[in-house]
Order: sequence, then C-alpha cells, then structure tokens
Amino acid sequence: MTAALDCPQPHVRNWHADRALSQAAGSALKTRPDYRHHDVALEHLDALSPVLTNGYYNHAPMVVEALSAMGQGREALAWLDREQDSFTPVDARTGPIDPDDWRELIAARGRYADWRAYFQDALETQPWREVAAIWVNRLTFGFSSSAAHGVLQTAHAVRALQSDATPARLRALANALAGWASRHSSLPIKDQPNQGVLDFQAALNWIKPLSDKHAPGEGAITAGYAQLVHAPGFAEEVSLVDLSGDLDARFDALMAVMAKLFLSLARTPYTVIVFTHAVTGTAAARTLSQIVPDAVGRQLLFRAFEHGAALKTAFTPLALQSEAPRKPLPPGDPARRAARHGDDHMIKLTEAVLDAYRRTHNPVFLDVIAQAFAVLPEPDAR
Repeated sequence: MTAALDCPQPHVRNWHADRALSQAAGSALKTRPDYRHHDVALEHLDALSPVLTNGYYNHAPMVVEALSAMGQGREALAWLDREQDSFTPVDARTGPIDPDDWRELIAARGRYADWRAYFQDALETQPWREVAAIWVNRLTFGFSSSAAHGVLQTAHAVRALQSDATPARLRALANALAGWASRHSSLPIKDQPNQGVLDFQAALNWIKPLSDKHAPGEGAITAGYAQLVHAPGFAEEVSLVDLSGDLDARFDALMAVMAKLFLSLARTPYTVIVFTHAVTGTAAARTLSQIVPDAVGRQLLFRAFEHGAALKTAFTPLALQSEAPRKPLPPGDPARRAARHGDDHMIKLTEAVLDAYRRTHNPVFLDVIAQAFAVLPEPDAR
C-alpha cells in the first residue's frame, strides 16, 4: 500500500478577498487631505462648549478635521447639521487665567471659557507651535482626561495648522487646549520609574485585566479608569515598556500593537468605541510628538501606551463576554464609506488607521477598518 503523502496542500486563493483588500489598500494609498471646507466648518464650532447635551465630550472639532484629512471635508457641514441638536453653547467667562497659577486652575471645569480666552490671547502674541509645545508638555500627564479627548482635539487642531495657520484654525487650537486644561485629570495610579525592558506587545501582554467583580459595564469610559484603583500592579506593569529608539518608528510600532488590541477586544458596538480610543489616542500622540522636544515626545509615547493598557485592564472582562466576530473584508473606499456611515468614532478611527497604513503598508490597519464596519452599525440603524 502506498503511504499517504505528508505534504502541505496548495493554498486556495480567495479572489473575492484579494480584490477587496486590493481595492481598500489602493484607496488608502490614494487618499489625500482636502482642507478647502475646513475653516467654514470650524466657524460653526467656535462658540460651542466641549460638552454635549448628554454630558459626553463634543467630538465635532475632531470629526471635521478627520474628514478633511482623508479628503472628505466637503461632508463636514452636512455632518454638523445632523448633529447640531446635541451641541451646547460656551458658558460665560468668570475671570482671567493667571498663568503663574496654572497648576491650580487646570481641572476647573467651570473655567473653560476663561481658558479659551487665555489661549486665544496667547496665540495672538506667540507662535502657535511655541504655545502648543509648552502646554502639551504641561498637560500630557493628564493624557487620559475625558477619555483622551483633550489630546485628540489638540492633535487634530495642530495637524490642520500644519497645513495652514488661518485665524479659524488658531481659534480651534485655543478651544482644544482649553478643553484639555479645564477637564484635566490623571489616572488613579502613582507613576513608577520607567524600567524599559519590554517591547510594546510584550509589555501589553503583562497587563492584567480587572476581576469581574471590579470590571465596569457599558457607560462612560472614564468610569472604567476609576476602577484602576483595583489594579494594584498596573503602574509597575506599564513601567516595563521600552521607549527607546527612533520616535516615529516607535509610534508606528505602538499603533500596530493597539490595532491588534482592537481586533482582539472590539466585539460589540460599545467595545468598538472603547478600543477605538486606544488607536486614535496613539495617533494623536504621534501628531503632537512632531512639535515638541524628544523628551516630551517620549512622554507622549508612554502615556499613549499607558492609555491603551488602561483600556485593556478595565474593559477586557466586558469584551470577553461576547464572541469574536468573523474576519470581515474592508470596504473598497474606506474614507468615503466612513463619511457616509457618519458615526464620529468610525470617522476618526478610519482616518487614523488609513494614515498609519499609508506610512507602513501594514495590513493590520485594513483589518481594523473591516472589523469596525462589521460591528458598529450606522447611526440610523441603531
């Protein structure tokens, strides 16, 4: 009897999958920014509070810039029209900000209008890069403030200014820094000296999730951060991460690790939103690292890692209650599809991973887009 041949079977090509991935990749590589409509959209946002009617952070300044960055800026005004009922106006000013007392005045949520006026004045007399660099350095220890939306909004404002420093974009930076300063907070942990012994993936593997007893359910992401008091080893675990090497390359490596974290745990609409912040927070930190000294850039790198690790610690138990989705295929034109989808997190996530894909050609970023679209329904379908 002839023995069965023990050899690998030929790979069967899935031409449908190959075509979908090729289309998505080609579209990603061809995507170009279009800021022609950006300043008009910003004018609609200038008098708005950073807080929505439901109490959550206003994503609109981030969304309109993300749309412009991925060539969909013409959709910004229509998006704002759909969302206008959720916006709230800026409160009245209560008094000037004394820059010598800034440590005492950050985290004063009733002082947003005062901080806004302070940053507007600063940006009229100083170069915007100088103002941004000083305050990113001062505020970075509160990276996770409002689920990292202060960092995110500031990074979107900075990127638009790198294209053209118009008055509307300078006001957008003032608004972003004011939102970060007035809602500033840090994670409920005590920093440990960085040990620098593990790469990002190995260090993230050391991060332990909360017990089911202390794990948060669906709700504000910041409620999950509060539960870190029940993770006594967290600060030491995140201190293991190695921050050395070329900073841009390290950010790209961290983006890939956070993309894999998303693919592992973004299983429901809620957990898609949660772990979107791990990816977009890292992208925002990378943008801000380009305008600050190297030492501050590495602090941003660490805080971005810490932020993603905090999300893993807090929300892994909730995520694992649902089955992992089957691997879907990305849309052929992700930027246009995200703009049409309309969800604020979908738009920001798509832009962040398209930008990462253009730099690295790493297909993990196309997988993130595919999974997000597969799991998160369009707003009208919820």
